[in-house]
Amino acid sequence: MAVTRKANAGERKMFSILLVEDEKLELETLRDYVDWKRLGASKVYTARNGRTALECLEEHEPDIMITDIQLPVMDGIELTKRAREEGFRCKIVFLTGYDYFDYVKSAFQVQAVDYILKPFRVEEIEALILRIKGQLETEKMAESSVKFASSQVFVAACGEGREGLQELALKYLSLPAEEKAFGILALYGISDDRAAARIAELTEVRHAFSMEGIILVVLYGYISFGDAAGRIAAVLDGGGSVAYFDEKISLMDMRACTEVLCGYKDRMFYGEVGEIIRAAETEEPRSGRFDRDMWKQNGQRLQQEITAGDKEGAARILTACMNGLRSLGREECQREAYGLYLNLYNRLELDNAALMGEMEKRAEKPELSIWDAGFFSEVQQALWQYVRELCAYFARQRENPNYYVTTWVRDYLEKNYMNVCSVEEMAEGIRLSPNYLRSLFKAGTGQTILEYMTDFRLQKACEFFKDKSLKVKDVSMMVGYENVSYFSQIFAKRYGVTPNEYRKMV
Repeated sequence: MAVTRKANAGERKMFSILLVEDEKLELETLRDYVDWKRLGASKVYTARNGRTALECLEEHEPDIMITDIQLPVMDGIELTKRAREEGFRCKIVFLTGYDYFDYVKSAFQVQAVDYILKPFRVEEIEALILRIKGQLETEKMAESSVKFASSQVFVAACGEGREGLQELALKYLSLPAEEKAFGILALYGISDDRAAARIAELTEVRHAFSMEGIILVVLYGYISFGDAAGRIAAVLDGGGSVAYFDEKISLMDMRACTEVLCGYKDRMFYGEVGEIIRAAETEEPRSGRFDRDMWKQNGQRLQQEITAGDKEGAARILTACMNGLRSLGREECQREAYGLYLNLYNRLELDNAALMGEMEKRAEKPELSIWDAGFFSEVQQALWQYVRELCAYFARQRENPNYYVTTWVRDYLEKNYMNVCSVEEMAEGIRLSPNYLRSLFKAGTGQTILEYMTDFRLQKACEFFKDKSLKVKDVSMMVGYENVSYFSQIFAKRYGVTPNEYRKMV
């Protein structure tokens, strides 16, 4: 049975070659004296008998095979017959002596492209390879063009391009549209072109392309469509779900089937990631009604649970919020979920510099992926991660009433320690009186703002002193002290050594 082998995407100017010769000296001459690199060969494989050559064909699929006719185990004619039966499309050239010239007739019966008489000349081999290489490149360009054109037949059949479909099917598929039947399935939760290209490389796939937010996959008609759906889902590695028709579909019926598969988008969005289902002609509409008043109430309650630092309460209310969305279509669900995130952001983060600073430090911000999520469970998880971070912040704040003030001042000093920092300026930034700010910070940290700022600046100075190229005056200015004498004095008081002595120690 012939093997269906897919052409590599794009044109290949390099080629690979298999040399089959049982005479060691002649094989080495072919391998070593022909300038294969200059000719464009990326790989040169060798074999000493027909059976080994067939194994090499199966493993490497070379573009060209030069083979002697007289070989042990399996002769060149039998090797070529087997290669053609198993679907290998390489260009075949026979080597033969004058005594075996009659075999050349048999060679062309098995689709050899040429022959070379022994003893051969290197120049003769090189000239022939250049000619065959040109044939390969021409065929690959033509094949690529036809493949692209035939793929557009499926795009037209699944879309709105039924006009002229008969002519296209006859021209590129060699059969009337109503006589050409294929399998069809859809992938949900993943719709980028890279995924479609990856799926298109599978041997059972005739074409794969994005359409209306899903990936449509056209399958060859002779395979099991359920098995193909399972293999495709495995390629996605649990990242998408599949709905498939288990009967063959003609080109003329593909648009109707595409509409059915598109109707499954909401069903698959709310289903399990990695789910595989058999498509029916109709899909049950979503039941229930979206209660906007309850949605708003739950949103307010969620905010209250978050500011109370109650993670369990917030999880319970968020679940109620998300359950309220299940009656909506995918896009409406994502829009409302993103609106919930924006409401929390505007009410809790936007006017809270300390909270915003903490949230900005996160390496990942899953809430921003709500619109791109392929499944409801991913939307829910993204919101929960955001809510959990908010709860953690407010829980810490409730444990320490002065947490907000101390965090704000610390962040301010971290950003401004190299400049002149005044309590009055900080108090204005946080909208408190200077004395109230001092008392809250002292209660929260056990230090005055000046003590904390001095410690922070001196710690930074110690880090800078590791750079031997920096002078004491440079470091003094870098940590906010214009008076280097004063800087040296407080440094010595804090660490028991002068800045210069410290530099020698690190």
